[in-house]
Amino acid sequence: MSFSWPAVLTLWWRELNRFRRQRSRWMSALTQPLVFWLLLGGGLSASFRPSGVPDSMGYLEYFYPGVIVLVMLFTSIFATIAVVEDRREGFLQGVLVAPVSRASIVMGQALGSATLAWLQGVIFLILAPLASIPLSPASVLSVAAVLACLAFGLTNLGLIIAWRMQSTQGFHAIMNLILMPIWLLSGAFFPVSGVPIWLEWLMRI
Repeated sequence: MSFSWPAVLTLWWRELNRFRRQRSRWMSALTQPLVFWLLLGGGLSASFRPSGVPDSMGYLEYFYPGVIVLVMLFTSIFATIAVVEDRREGFLQGVLVAPVSRASIVMGQALGSATLAWLQGVIFLILAPLASIPLSPASVLSVAAVLACLAFGLTNLGLIIAWRMQSTQGFHAIMNLILMPIWLLSGAFFPVSGVPIWLEWLMRI
């Protein structure tokens, strides 16, 4: 069976439509990182000064890119929960017996979830002036390109795990075990400089 772009576009459009119809899902996806940024950033800005950054940069400004990463991380990976639900409901089995390659199926699901994560990351990026981060057309385009690569990579990480999961509970357990350490060790929450040597090596790995 050859690669089928119509199948890819169909599955991509299905993911976008499913997200559009779940208002509680996209509202929480946008408001949760904003609340997280304001509460954590505001609470730590008075007592935490990131090392190795200019004195003029506050913690709200430093933490802002980390919140965008958080948006991408949770949206792209948790969007792949649909794979577990599709298997339970029988939709995935119907797609797998269709005369299209499995690469087309995976690509359609990956692009659908990655598009959702990318759109939410770009929407949150527009709020950068609130964190005293200036935006220019060139910087927006370059960051949007990086976010697209990040969304696609994280989505495929979620798909690798979701394809082997039989329940959403098991998927949530594995994801929580993986997601938070990845985010905390990414340098988004605190910088690499100034931490203990063993933690620095973990962050660099």
